[in-house]
Amino acid sequence: MLRKKMRFILRQPEFPFLLFFFSLFLFVIPFQRNTGKTGIAATFIYLFLAWSFVCLLLFFMNRADAGKPDNRKDDAGEMIP
Repeated sequence: MLRKKMRFILRQPEFPFLLFFFSLFLFVIPFQRNTGKTGIAATFIYLFLAWSFVCLLLFFMNRADAGKPDNRKDDAGEMIP
């Protein structure tokens, strides 16, 4: 049930745009707040975790698209006039 819902969400054409703005939000936040309060190590860990989360979502998007049948016709056998 959860797997079907995740595939449905990942296959939506709007999802890459949502992922772009979500990623932009994740990567701008550490530069807006004062790094001196949290420390450079905490900022590094935050950026690494955000980056790995985005990579994981991209991996799942790719897996969801791999299951879709390709409806394009193969024109390899036709000669170009």
